[in-house]
Amino acid sequence: MTLSDQTILDYIAEHPGAGRAAIQRAAGPNNNPTTVWRALRRLVDEGRLEVSGKGRATGYTIAGSAVVRAHLQTPYNRRPLVTYRSEFLDAYVPGKTFYLSEADRKRLLEAGRPTSGPIPAGTYARRILEQLLVDLAWASSRMEGNTYDILQTERLIRFGEEVAGKDRKEALMILNHKEAIQYLVDHLDDIALRRADLFAIHALLSDGLLGDPGTAGRLRAGAVGISHSSYKPVDDAVTIGEEFDVLLAKAAEIADPFEQSFFLLVHIPYLQAFIDINKRTSRVASNIPLLKADLAPMSFLTMDDADYIDGLIGIYELNNVALLREVYIDSYLASAEKYRVLRAEVETPEKAALTYREFVREAVRRCVLEFKAFRADEVMSMAARAGIPEDDREAVVAYVNEQVRGLHEGNAIRYRLRPADLDGLMQEGA
Repeated sequence: MTLSDQTILDYIAEHPGAGRAAIQRAAGPNNNPTTVWRALRRLVDEGRLEVSGKGRATGYTIAGSAVVRAHLQTPYNRRPLVTYRSEFLDAYVPGKTFYLSEADRKRLLEAGRPTSGPIPAGTYARRILEQLLVDLAWASSRMEGNTYDILQTERLIRFGEEVAGKDRKEALMILNHKEAIQYLVDHLDDIALRRADLFAIHALLSDGLLGDPGTAGRLRAGAVGISHSSYKPVDDAVTIGEEFDVLLAKAAEIADPFEQSFFLLVHIPYLQAFIDINKRTSRVASNIPLLKADLAPMSFLTMDDADYIDGLIGIYELNNVALLREVYIDSYLASAEKYRVLRAEVETPEKAALTYREFVREAVRRCVLEFKAFRADEVMSMAARAGIPEDDREAVVAYVNEQVRGLHEGNAIRYRLRPADLDGLMQEGA
């Protein structure tokens, strides 16, 4: 029986500090000690295992972020030049190789899945869209050096208000995120990990931000450099195309949504498939499997920017995912908690209606200014034209009715109405 790297890694993950003899008995009983020793040494050399002790006290553990951090202590211009290794991607076998341990995947699932019963696919994503647009657009842009704060980002996304004195490219970066996230949610039923879908996300994120607009939504054809890293990505267009197709094919075969999400976060930047905006593309794309599985999204709100970059450099130069994995897990757990609370709110019918507050405002104003009464059939038709999911329409219409019935001269301002606008409004029971 062939000795499997993943079998060794899985055993050591469950038995940290295990010695060579124990590893052979459990993971390689049909292999001789020399074969096991060579496999262990290679995994250590590749940065996937750490070794401690000597002689009979030698033990092995899964390589952690300390390996990456120690490597980064040497200034990047003094670290040896490394190039793209196709072996890193080739070694990943969907269903057999896992960057996230089983325990980690279970913990993430418990945090991200709904506590209530299931709802129709895509409904949750549409209900949280408004908040996700702000959170992910701000966090992902911030990670690229954007100086808008989250409140400024919210006003830009909702009202188109740019901040005076800031570079207009910063506003464009945020609005491009809005378009890409909106595209993802609007096409969630059909979107997959195909060339066309990743190209569309990249094109939306890069709109107006690339020197050559023809490179948006298109694989890279020339060389690129990585700031503050000794990594040199592959520069052959044919190889880039081939590796990108392998990347997508492997990603599509990964069953676990978190493993699939993290895989995209690792390999899109590692390949540097596009001339620029690879990290942004990977962050948006990493939400595809989560939202399709009706899980809380990864907003990146609390992700430490420096740790994220260091984690990527660990991948670029060592093919070591340990630090980025730690950062991903910690950030997702925080993100999931926020969206757990939001989900509890939007699953209440009245709160669900608040998700569509812009529609509610328009409907209330039309009832007052045009209809002079609440008209359920008209509001229902408006809801359909506005694209409100059928499952939500009845609750939204009922909420509009409540708001119209509760109007008086003291609160009309909430809907940008004057007291005089209420004259002639027919109320039920009047």
